[in-house]
Amino acid sequence: MKKLLLILLLITGFSVAQEKREHPLQYEEVIEGLDFEDVKLLLKTALDGRNMNVLGVVDVSTQKPRFSYILVCNLSYAEKIFREFPQLGVMAPCRIYLYEREDGSVVVGFINVETLLRLFKKELSPTAKELFKKADQDVKSAIKEVKGEL
Repeated sequence: MKKLLLILLLITGFSVAQEKREHPLQYEEVIEGLDFEDVKLLLKTALDGRNMNVLGVVDVSTQKPRFSYILVCNLSYAEKIFREFPQLGVMAPCRIYLYEREDGSVVVGFINVETLLRLFKKELSPTAKELFKKADQDVKSAIKEVKGEL
């Protein structure tokens, strides 16, 4: 439980006004040439195309710079993972954040799944770990599709 609380504190405590960088807690991509609302719509569509259910969108700031969260979950993955480790429900659904930078580009990111797997390696079965990796690839490929890399 201490690990879950630490992760939540770290997630909510990070400043979002940073350049793209490698960080053990989050994965980020910068999308240029698209309006914030277009990125949000395209990302929701791309996630849906990968069976990642969009459960909601939280628009934290609708004035520039805009900031939103998209809440997503693949319910079949979640059910299998929660059966063996229900405490991970505190981090579900997955939160994908989007924020607009002054130059008009949009940063999209979410939790670094590899870090989660290292933290919970003793609690998760090999099957659950594979589901986490699959969800990670689904979200990353949706972001890359919006970015125009697929």
